[in-house]
Amino acid sequence: MTKVLDSLELLIKGLAGLCLASVLALMIAQVASRFLFNFSLAAASELSIYAMIWCVFLAAAVAFRHGDHIAMDFILNGLPKRLKLIFSIIVYLSVTLFLVIIVFKGYDLSLRAMKQVSTASGLPVGYISMAMPICSVLALIFMTEHAIKQLWVGANND
Repeated sequence: MTKVLDSLELLIKGLAGLCLASVLALMIAQVASRFLFNFSLAAASELSIYAMIWCVFLAAAVAFRHGDHIAMDFILNGLPKRLKLIFSIIVYLSVTLFLVIIVFKGYDLSLRAMKQVSTASGLPVGYISMAMPICSVLALIFMTEHAIKQLWVGANND
């Protein structure tokens, strides 16, 4: 299972990198066209924002795998091991609930946004907002793996 998740992580990192590279390319094209040709590429700015949205959501999903999101763990670190384990379970369940809500509400929002077309690029806005539910599912997968590892280690250290 770890190899599958490693491959998934590598794919997601590649897509996030591609999104970031496209932001760079689009912004260079925008600046160059504006200063060299006195012409503005209207869609470039819009598309770079959309690529950045996908980049952030993809990278956030990967961060769940490694527990790299910021946390105020100074309180947690001062607790006894048993209480620390209980609070960790509560945190994981709370984040899981939050991500599940984002999956369902984000999917609903994306379906409704498919009817709306962006001004400059002409893309359905649903493709952009689809980053929320898709990357939340990925975050749930990665967080579950991380939680199992952390809780298994915590439970076995008692």
